[in-house]
Amino acid sequence: MSQRHSPPTEYTPRAWLVIFGAFTCAFCTVGFMNSFGIFQEYYTKNQLSSSSTSTIAWLGAIAMFFLFAISIGAGAMLDIFGPTFMVYLGSFGCVFALMMISLCEEFYQFLLAQGVLLGISMGLVTWPMLALVGQYIKVKRAAAMGIVLAGSSLGGVIWPIAIDRLINEPIIGFPWTMRIVGFVMIPCFIFSCAAAKSPNKPTATVESRDTNLANNGNVTEQKDKTQSHRAEAMALLRKPSLQLLCLAMFIIYFGMFSPFFYTTSYAVEKGFSTSLAFYTVSIVNGASFFGRIIPGIIADKFGKFNCCITATISAGVIALCWTKVTSVAGLVIWCAAYGFASGGILSLQQACAAQVATSTTLGLAIGTVSGSTALSAMANVPISGALAEKYGYLSLSIFSGASMLLGGLLLIAARLVQNRQLRAII
Repeated sequence: MSQRHSPPTEYTPRAWLVIFGAFTCAFCTVGFMNSFGIFQEYYTKNQLSSSSTSTIAWLGAIAMFFLFAISIGAGAMLDIFGPTFMVYLGSFGCVFALMMISLCEEFYQFLLAQGVLLGISMGLVTWPMLALVGQYIKVKRAAAMGIVLAGSSLGGVIWPIAIDRLINEPIIGFPWTMRIVGFVMIPCFIFSCAAAKSPNKPTATVESRDTNLANNGNVTEQKDKTQSHRAEAMALLRKPSLQLLCLAMFIIYFGMFSPFFYTTSYAVEKGFSTSLAFYTVSIVNGASFFGRIIPGIIADKFGKFNCCITATISAGVIALCWTKVTSVAGLVIWCAAYGFASGGILSLQQACAAQVATSTTLGLAIGTVSGSTALSAMANVPISGALAEKYGYLSLSIFSGASMLLGGLLLIAARLVQNRQLRAII
């Protein structure tokens, strides 16, 4: 039982520096990605007015795909080489992409800058920083990761409002809005880069190196370590708990982001005021901020998988009630409830991945689970748009809720594979 209590030295000043560095990173990456609805509306009326809405939506879908797809390679590289190079490269790439977006005029230019380059760069800086937190914090890990991912929720509140105000200011306009965003992100990324340092190697590793003084001995030891890490990685990928977790998140991501992207259009269709419709995304993200921290704290006591299952099923039920919202108070409450429940999924997903990994395969586990959602996260945007356009929001509500409920069943299977006792803390 004593192992479940955080040792006094776990949350050291260095660990807190990494947590806040990852927080600012999530604020600038995933948080900024949550503001794509503003760009969707702006591009439709301005630079890309000749393109259809569904075509423009692919910019956000492609960026989201690369953000998640790059996590597999980034996580594996973290376990071997550490985070420094990837975080530096990703930080530079994000700022460079924003500056290039300010110069774009054609669809293919936006696709390359905002879809491909920005998505890859965000993936390179986001996942190593998140896995790095797991390397520092081992006992109260869910709470730490919840704090980090709350940065993306804070970004989802601030970035849409700030970008909307700047982009509609005649003196500033679109080009300088993107440059200002890039300049604001520079000090945030500098802080993240300063924090991107792996924890000290275990003493046992140092002692084993000292015993191999001869050059041949060092070469043999290095080969053994490489083979050992490869064997650990393969053993991790063969774990049923990890495979079921990946499948569950793949299904969940098909519908989880639908309310994030389409609450505004739903509110407009139902006749709510434009200002209220605009702020629904901020309400969802604001509630998601608390939904990523509080469930993480609870999960360290009652189990990561247990709490993730609860959050997923709750979010699925709330999504099924979407079209029953017909009043202003109901819309606000629904947005807050869904934001809180879905926030728990996003934070506990990484904690569950870290739980099934070892200390040397932590990056690979988090990267594999995140990477498994790349295709479904990308497909979520066009599928949701097509459902809402052709069949109405009831079909979108059912699709979103059903995907999360099915994912919740798979999470239950992943939990039972580890321990079949219903009251076990898993």
